[in-house]
Amino acid sequence: MGASILAWLFAGHYTQRVHVTGLLVPRAGLISLTANTVGVVDHVATAEGDRVVAGQILVSLSGEHTSKALGNTAAGVSTQLQRQAGSLRQDIGDALTLRDRQAEDNRTQQTLLKDQLAQIDAQIAIEKKQMALVHDLVNKWSGLVAGGYIPALQVEQEQSALLADESQLRSLQQQRAGTHQQLSALDDQLTQLPLAVSAKLNELRRQLAQVEQALAQNEASRASELRAPASGIVSSLLVKPGASVSLGQPLLAIVPEGSRLQAQLLVPSQAVGFVHPGVDVTLHYQAFPYQKFGLQHGVVRSVSRSALMPGEVTLLLGGGTPPSTDSLYLAHVDLANQNVQAYGQQQPLRPGMALEADMLLDRRRIVEWIFEPLYGMGHRWSSGS
Repeated sequence: MGASILAWLFAGHYTQRVHVTGLLVPRAGLISLTANTVGVVDHVATAEGDRVVAGQILVSLSGEHTSKALGNTAAGVSTQLQRQAGSLRQDIGDALTLRDRQAEDNRTQQTLLKDQLAQIDAQIAIEKKQMALVHDLVNKWSGLVAGGYIPALQVEQEQSALLADESQLRSLQQQRAGTHQQLSALDDQLTQLPLAVSAKLNELRRQLAQVEQALAQNEASRASELRAPASGIVSSLLVKPGASVSLGQPLLAIVPEGSRLQAQLLVPSQAVGFVHPGVDVTLHYQAFPYQKFGLQHGVVRSVSRSALMPGEVTLLLGGGTPPSTDSLYLAHVDLANQNVQAYGQQQPLRPGMALEADMLLDRRRIVEWIFEPLYGMGHRWSSGS
């Protein structure tokens, strides 16, 4: 009997295990959808297990705030900003209308002045022609006055008429110069008008852009729709309509389509020091009880260097209660198989499946486990000496 016990102590082996929980997730990782504003969940358009497509509306948030004095402040701000935007658009439209009207008025005045200038030029031409005729007539009559053929008074009258024609010509020339100056001024106005109106329009459009940006920001904080960034399966939904949310709070998680599965295990801090890449793991899927469908296997690929935040644990568990109040680390396990043999068929594993696992940390002979405390005491004594 004693020999059998000794043989068992020295030949038998025991493997240290740590029991942990976890779930199946895609290798590509979960897509976490977080709140983009502080507010209240207004509507949830999906449920756990639903397939969603990229761009699909999943959650609607309301950021409305009420004041005892002002009521719904966000709605009031939006109304005021919309009025400002409408007023600025009206100002822009009025400026464009005024520009076109002024340009049309200037062109009409230009046409009138050009017609007037043409008439003046015609009158000047007639006046010059008439003056030339009178001048020739005076020259001819001056020789006849000496011979007594024509009275001197008649010649003097023609000379006086010539002086009047010269005065009329100068007046017409002055009118022509004034009309030409008005045309030049209108040309300058037509050239400067687009520049002046453009500066005003640019300022109005800048103000409108600022108001529209403020309106968009207010509307985004007032009500926003969160859409699926990629197609996949909703693995966890953490909120319900009416729930208050904070900025950045996780709302749901999506498993991307076509991603290979891995196991994510929550390892307590007292055991994480013994967990490293290459450690063998036996897996028990809740959907496929191991008593009936056998154990599944995997190998640790990596272990997180820092403990998970409480929100991260909640998201990984789909809103469930953490298995321990101790700090938890995340271990990623590569699966030996992506399917389970059940009822003669290969059943595919699915994202979000809960599981329990035993991590096989250290395999020693039984006698080594029995005398391990003595080894430890001896090591401390030798270190102390």
